[in-house]
Amino acid sequence: MKKKNLILRYFGLGFLIIGLALSLKMYFNQEWPTYLFFLISFIGIVQVALSYYLKKIKVGWQILWALIPFVLMFIYYKI
Repeated sequence: MKKKNLILRYFGLGFLIIGLALSLKMYFNQEWPTYLFFLISFIGIVQVALSYYLKKIKVGWQILWALIPFVLMFIYYKI
């Protein structure tokens, strides 16, 4: 593993794992399908891909790009 953009990569892996776990839980419990879990997984995949393909980003920017999905989801649920 290259030592660049690790914060963004780990946040992306976290999103991916959470999205997959929630999707599996949805299927096992036979709940109504929701695409929000797939969206969370997609955000994780995008963050991991960006961490590999972008040049080294400063830590502050990595944290900002990692927290944007949290902030957007919070705003979406408050509206």
